[in-house]
Formats: sequence, C-alpha cells, structure tokens
Amino acid sequence: MKIVRFNDGTTGLLVGDQIVDVISSSMLLDKSKSDILDSLLLDGGKGSWNEMIINWDEAKEPLDELNSLAQSGDLEKTLPLTSVRLNAPLPDPRNRIIALGANVAAHAVNAFKAITGQEFTEDHFHKEQRDGLPPWGFTIMPETVVGTDTEVKPESGVEKFDYEVEVGVILASGGKNLTNNDFSVWGFTVWNDLSIRDPRLGIGAPIHRGAFNWALEKNFETGNSCGPCVVVDESYDVNNLQCVMRVNGEVRQDWNTSDMIFGFSQSVSYLSRYIQMNPGDIICSGTGAGTAIESGVDGDKWLKPGDRMEAQVEGVGTLINTVGEWGNS
Repeated sequence: MKIVRFNDGTTGLLVGDQIVDVISSSMLLDKSKSDILDSLLLDGGKGSWNEMIINWDEAKEPLDELNSLAQSGDLEKTLPLTSVRLNAPLPDPRNRIIALGANVAAHAVNAFKAITGQEFTEDHFHKEQRDGLPPWGFTIMPETVVGTDTEVKPESGVEKFDYEVEVGVILASGGKNLTNNDFSVWGFTVWNDLSIRDPRLGIGAPIHRGAFNWALEKNFETGNSCGPCVVVDESYDVNNLQCVMRVNGEVRQDWNTSDMIFGFSQSVSYLSRYIQMNPGDIICSGTGAGTAIESGVDGDKWLKPGDRMEAQVEGVGTLINTVGEWGNS
C-alpha cells in the first residue's frame, strides 16, 4: 500500500497512476469502516497520521478495501496522478526526524578524506561500532522538508551543494529504553538529504558554531525532500533496500541499506536511552558512496542550477527534484 499527501495535505492512496482521496472515498464503504477512518484521520484527512499509525490494526482493513477497489477499477472517485501535487508524506510536523551520519563506510571513507585530507579504511568506521561508540547524526526540522517535483536550492552565496539518497523509516511504535526486538516499522519512503558542504570544506564564513554544528547546513529551506509516497504493509525489508540517485540521468549513487554500519533498530534502541521515541518519528539511514563531496572540492559532481535529481528506493518509486537558481554571492 502506498500512502500519500496531496494538494493541501489531504491523505490519499497511490494506486498505479491514480490517487484515492481516503476520506472522500471512504463514504463508499460500510459506515463502520468509514467511521474508523474519520476518527483516525483528523481534519478531513489533512491532519496528523499519528493516530492512524498507533491504531493501524483498525485502519488497515478499510484502507486495504479502498486500495483493492481502486486496483480493480471499481472505485469511481479517483484522481489522475497528473492532476494533483504531491506533498512530503510526513505523518505529523511535530514528529522528530533524526538522520544518521557517516553510516555507510564506503561513503564515509571518501567524504572524510575530502574533508580532512586523511586516508581512512572502511574498517575504521566499522571498528568504531565494534569498540562501542554510538551512532551519530543530526536532527532535521520538519519545515525544511519538501515533496517530489519541488524546486530545491541552498542559500545565496553557497558554492558546494550536494545530494544524498537515503531511506526514511517511520516508526510504528515508540517507548523508552527499547531493545532491538522492540523496533517496529510502520512505513518507509525515499529521502534526499541535501547538504551545504562549504563549512565542511572550509569555504567562506562559518554558518554555525558550537551546538549548532551541522544544523544549518542540513536545515535550510528546501534542504530535505521525501516521497513520493510511504510504503506500508508490503513485504520489503528496510535493512535490505536498493537506493539509487541519478543526476541528469547519470547514476551517481547505487547502494543498499544492508551496508549501514548502525542498523535502524540499533540506532532507535540507542536513541531511546535518552529520549522517548514515538510512533510517527522518522529515522533516516545515512547515505552510500557517490555523493559530490567525495570527489573533492574541485570535483565535477556538485549540484548546479537546472540539475534534475531522481532518487529511488526499492519499492517506493522516484522522488524528483530540480535545482533552482540561488546566486553565488
């Protein structure tokens, strides 16, 4: 099942090239099933998904029925995908989004060499895990996240603008002091973690200091994109998903989440020692080799105005963003 937000944040199902407005179409179901969706999808389907996620056992049956009706062509109230604008499929703007950093050794080796000038081996990064060091990363502000077919760009004056195809996993449950066995996934989506690399490469004035380190280079307006949908209740393993990034048709990244140093469950377990994790929170995987920073400050992979990015994750589809003009001074 593929769940989307479209136009003004309305909840829908993506079935082939058609969109099903969940609340509007639910009137065709038995009243008891329609009432369930009304009670779990607030504000006419435009509100939070958290109640739906928490009560997924109740929501699943009517949504499955709508999905099946649309697949068989027996649902009249569908919209052509080309007639709507897909939004970022975030469950709720109050949910946390936590991105893992340097979580694929092949990427980390090249990126850290470009940043520090030092030579590393892949085992160096795996050894950190074996030695008991925790995963690291940064938070993402939900208001910086846009959807597919949206223009993205950094702030004026930026010289080095980068891409990262990742998997965003949405938690089905939460808690404190979770074990690996407590980890459960509600759904997953494509994530493009766009990055201002100037601070890492010593270019220009610092854009943040101290506790803000990593914050603004990852959290500028349109600094993240996700979508086009969330895949729910399908037989995919989030720990074994192929991820591909194409820029202007050229494959730049092709990696698998099985390459992650810290898996999703291990990362969530660690985080839950300090904060209560909640249903609807999102964990981003980190990225694989092939980002622009890995080719160095003088490399030819840096994003420029007019570039078209196609980020793909197995099972989800393609997240498309174009780079807008931002000015270099």
